[in-house]
Amino acid sequence: MGRDREGLLDLGGNDAVWRAVLGSCLGQYRRNEAQLLAAPIGESLHQTRVSLRRLRSALRLFEPLTGPQPALTAGLRDLSGALGAVRDLDVLLARAKPGLLHDRLSAARDEAFVEAMAVLRAAPTRAMLRDLSEWLVLHPPLPAGAARVHAARQLERCRRKVKKAGRALVAGDDAARHQLRKRVKRLRHASELLGSLFPAASRQARFMAALLPLQDVLGVLNDLAVAQAVLARIGGSRARGAAALIGMAQRTALLLKAGKAHEQVMAAPRFWR
Repeated sequence: MGRDREGLLDLGGNDAVWRAVLGSCLGQYRRNEAQLLAAPIGESLHQTRVSLRRLRSALRLFEPLTGPQPALTAGLRDLSGALGAVRDLDVLLARAKPGLLHDRLSAARDEAFVEAMAVLRAAPTRAMLRDLSEWLVLHPPLPAGAARVHAARQLERCRRKVKKAGRALVAGDDAARHQLRKRVKRLRHASELLGSLFPAASRQARFMAALLPLQDVLGVLNDLAVAQAVLARIGGSRARGAAALIGMAQRTALLLKAGKAHEQVMAAPRFWR
């Protein structure tokens, strides 16, 4: 077999692929984290958050083989939540016009950033990350098996969940659509992390091309829902400019767009078959 982007085509067993994927995600996260700790600015924080999300996806993809790791999962989830709170406020600030509401959002964002950095530097977080590194190094070899078989099973499982959760686009509420968005992101990460186990790179590219528009429109819908919750929390729901941030008038068109994008994902050929 030839070597693909991640080199996974050269690795046949579950154990080697698990260590390669998780090690790559952990390394990417630690590099971004180091930049953030050295220069705590917004862009560094968001890059750290993105790499953390990939790391969490990698853990989940191999959980059927490694078993659950509740302490690591909970620690990563809490850290992700703290970083995500900053991202949500940054999205709102980028859309808010200068004025009282913008000032309130800016103050809330500064507070969330301080809290996120405190969580990142906290002793439990540092211990959890050390535990994760040690777990990866010291874990006994995974049961023998073809990594491509496990990867195909996980990709199919992720796709099935996206299909089922797609009902939220018609009958669901904001919470259900948020669940769909998370499942779409997991399918995207699974495709990126495991895709090079499969030789059909062009088919993978077509699948990703169908998947990304769905993630984008669901992201916009989620930003509108988050805006409503954030504005209520900071007492800005009735402030000038709040209605535009909540975007109720946009939702019908966005839901129609999301429905079409979901159909395209379901119609896209599965590169792992």
